[in-house]
Amino acid sequence: MTKSKPIDFVERNNIKSFLALLRDWMAIFLIAAFSIWANNIFIYLVAVWLIGIFQFAIGEALGHEAAHNNLFTEQSWNEKLEFLYSFPFLRTISSYREHHFPHHKYLFSDGDYIPEDYEFLGLNKPDKNVFMILFIKPFLGFSVYYFFLEVILYPWLQDSFKLSSLINGIKRSYKLYLFWLTVILSFSLSGHLDILLLYWFVPLFWCFSFLSLFSEVQEHFNTLSGSRSNVNPVINFVFHNAGHHYVHHLYPPIPWYKLPEAHQALCADNPDISHGIIDTYRQFVRNNQDTKSAQIII
Repeated sequence: MTKSKPIDFVERNNIKSFLALLRDWMAIFLIAAFSIWANNIFIYLVAVWLIGIFQFAIGEALGHEAAHNNLFTEQSWNEKLEFLYSFPFLRTISSYREHHFPHHKYLFSDGDYIPEDYEFLGLNKPDKNVFMILFIKPFLGFSVYYFFLEVILYPWLQDSFKLSSLINGIKRSYKLYLFWLTVILSFSLSGHLDILLLYWFVPLFWCFSFLSLFSEVQEHFNTLSGSRSNVNPVINFVFHNAGHHYVHHLYPPIPWYKLPEAHQALCADNPDISHGIIDTYRQFVRNNQDTKSAQIII
């Protein structure tokens, strides 16, 4: 029997990607519509978190795939169609790549933002309270600050405070500004600016930011191999197989819908496998002298 190679799982499928985007956007619209119809505060709060989950599926899982040119057969489409999965989340695919690619190239070294983020969150302290850091504080709004630094400020501050940086930032992001100018004007002129605020920005700043912070930690914190894979089928169904992070680091060109198959064929023996949130939390708090920040060779 011929042993599988990473290249065996590299392909692109426009239909799968468009259907994935359609699923998530339809879910967001239907959840918001039901909540508006129900006009109930408890249903609204549930709707906010459900919308945030599907926002994360689009803006992080599929946006991440687009940054790696994994969504579409035509490479240029990954950037041309960023209004579907990047602009709504206040960033561009270009800024995503500039922030994310050093993480792959310099994993847990000086070029990677992850060690600095873990230090910022307090995860390197010997007396840390992991539950407080990853659940209580983000739920109470701390993740908004993290989201603001990571998503909004990063494209502007990467070259330090210089006039040239400001000009370059505007040039890189003018399509993003035009997108949001159009969206805000459209909702404002139609008299529905409150819907945009309640059903997009509240989930984005509260729930999406919460999931983004947790995702950054679960992928690498307190691992034996350097990267963790969450193989829970429900999580991977909702988030387009984003849980299969170890195999993604081994071979980033493998698209999202091939990751489970690639995981089984290429790295099923990864020591950092989680089967759900509780399992992941147990790995967060374990005291093991062999754990390390990251030692994946790419």
